[in-house]
Amino acid sequence: MSTLTKVLIVLLTVFSLFLSGIVVTYVANAENYRKTASDTDRRLKAATETQKNAVRISDEKKAEVEAIKADLGAKLADRGTLITKLQGDLDTAKRLNAELQQKVASMADIMANASAAVKQQTTLHEAAQQKVNALEADRINREKELAETSQTLLERVTIIAQLNDKVRQLTQENQDLGTRLNQYLVKHGQMVVQPPTTVVSGTPAARPAQSLSPFSPTRETKLLALNGRVTNVDLQNHWVEISIGTAAGVRQDAIFHLVRGDQYVADIQIVEVWPDRAVGVLSLVKTGMQPQTGDKVTTNL
Repeated sequence: MSTLTKVLIVLLTVFSLFLSGIVVTYVANAENYRKTASDTDRRLKAATETQKNAVRISDEKKAEVEAIKADLGAKLADRGTLITKLQGDLDTAKRLNAELQQKVASMADIMANASAAVKQQTTLHEAAQQKVNALEADRINREKELAETSQTLLERVTIIAQLNDKVRQLTQENQDLGTRLNQYLVKHGQMVVQPPTTVVSGTPAARPAQSLSPFSPTRETKLLALNGRVTNVDLQNHWVEISIGTAAGVRQDAIFHLVRGDQYVADIQIVEVWPDRAVGVLSLVKTGMQPQTGDKVTTNL
């Protein structure tokens, strides 16, 4: 064989070996490529599914975000409305505060005027109270004078009644003596002397004291002899409580004299009476003296 043939055979052998290696490599790589393609296709499908899920989740999240945005928008609108309302309330409160401040200022003026009026009324009341006190003192003095006059009159009425009784007794004795004298003269044959009849027992002239007063001297004379003790003193209200009442003969408006030892302290005019006690108002309290519990009260000094 020629050299060219040998070269060609060698080249053909080398090329066959090279081609066999390429075929083997291709066959081996084709299986790997097929597996890789299968894995890639599977990954592509998974990625596609993941993309779809991601798109779906994204759409859901977008819907949720839109819902949240709408809710926040509504809440913001409500907050805006509330802020507007609160602003209106604040303006109203400021206006009311200004009005109240004006009213407070007006009330301060009114209170100042009222205070001035109260001071004026207080001054007038004090002046009127002084007049009332003066009138009360004058009334107490007059009542004391009247009580003293009544007591004097009662004593004189009692004396007159006693004198009338004495006159009746003497007249009766005079008549008895005249009768005995006439009997003696008749017995001795002399002229009969008429017994004096100036005052006849039982006639109205014999009882003048009963027509001088509309009340009973005996009952009033009993009042003149009443005695008791001071059981309670209220100097602030000028009240005094004594230890005797209606059971002892005390009557309303009776006048008692309050004494301590042999010293005159004050007068008491009875205003309310109970069976065992009585309450009266103080009058004509002696300067430097104050009624005390245990002091003596009497209707006669």
